[in-house]
Amino acid sequence: MASVERRTQGGRTLYVTRYRDDEEKQRSKNVTRKADADRFAATVAADRVRGTYRDPDAGKQRFEPHAKAWLEAQTFDESTREAVGLRLRLHAFPVFGHKALRLLKPSTIQAWLRSLERLAPSYQRVIFVNVSSILNAAVDDELLAKNPCQPASVSTPEVEQREVAPWTSAQVQAVRAGLPDRYTVVAVLAAGLGPRQGEVFGLSPIDVDFLRGVVHVR
Repeated sequence: MASVERRTQGGRTLYVTRYRDDEEKQRSKNVTRKADADRFAATVAADRVRGTYRDPDAGKQRFEPHAKAWLEAQTFDESTREAVGLRLRLHAFPVFGHKALRLLKPSTIQAWLRSLERLAPSYQRVIFVNVSSILNAAVDDELLAKNPCQPASVSTPEVEQREVAPWTSAQVQAVRAGLPDRYTVVAVLAAGLGPRQGEVFGLSPIDVDFLRGVVHVR
C-alpha cells in the first residue's frame, strides 16, 4: 500500500514514500531520513486500513475561501446569509482569512477572541459560533483533524443572562392609549403573544384565525 525508495538528487540522498490516497491517486512524500520515510509509510498504510486516512496537504486551504464556500452551501435565507457574511468580512477575514486552516490553533482563536472584547458579548458569541461552525465543516470534510475552537483553553464569550420583566397590565394599557387608533392592536399583540417587532408589523388580517384563536407568523 506504501513503498519507500532511495534517490539521489543534487548530491543529497532522499527517501521517497509512494502511496495512494483514498481516491486512489498516486502521492509521494520526500524526507532525508529512511526511518522517517518508513514511519510515514506505516502510518499511511494503517490509516488506510482503519479508514482514518487524511490528506497531509488538505489543511493548506486558506480560511477565507473555505468559509465562503461553506457560506454558499448553507440553506440560510438570504438575510441570514448576508448577516453571516458581513460578520466574517468585518471580524474574521482581516485576522486569519489568509491563514491555512492547519495553522489555526487554539491560541490563534483565543487571541482573536481577545480582539473582539470591544463588542457586545452576545455579538461576540454569534461571531464565534459562525467561525466554529465553519471549522466543524472543515473537520467533517477531513481538512482538519479537530476544531481549534473547541479545546478547553479557548474561553468562549459569556453572555449575561438577564431576567425578563413583563410589563404590567397598566403599562400595556398606557402604551395602547398613547398609540393612534390604527396601531393600538400592536400593543395588544406584542403583550399577548410576545412576537418580535418585525413580526408584529408584518401581520395582516389573513394571518389571524379568529375561529380557532390562532395567529400565524409567516
